Amino acid sequence: MLFNRSKASLGKIFQNGETIIKQYDPPGAMFIILEGRVQIWVDDGDKEPFLVAVLEKDNVFGGVSLYDSSPRISTAQALGRVRVLSVDKRGFLQWLGEDPAFALRILLKMAERIRTLIAQLVSLRREVRELRRKIGRPL
Repeated sequence: MLFNRSKASLGKIFQNGETIIKQYDPPGAMFIILEGRVQIWVDDGDKEPFLVAVLEKDNVFGGVSLYDSSPRISTAQALGRVRVLSVDKRGFLQWLGEDPAFALRILLKMAERIRTLIAQLVSLRREVRELRRKIGRPL
């Protein structure tokens, strides 16, 4: 479990399709999914946004904004009814002081996401290589 059960009654509810954070918005809090599923996507200028991940309970998103002051890098949208706990930088630091193992749990979740993204990149590169081979253009 990512967080202490005493926080289980907290959080904000989002309904299906509601935007929780929007790409390019100013940085703010990170979010912990308490219930439901959240889709994370990036608008890369194409007609359809690029789906990065679908996250479930005990996953975090929006955490990059706790580490730098850059705008949001993705959009998070509720898939069905979702309850999330928002944690701002001050709250995050306080939580770390109260529960140092929390930092490790957050880092493990982020490492898992990085591994998944790298696997997706490798798969996409293979697909591009195969398409180029079929049309006779090297990578």
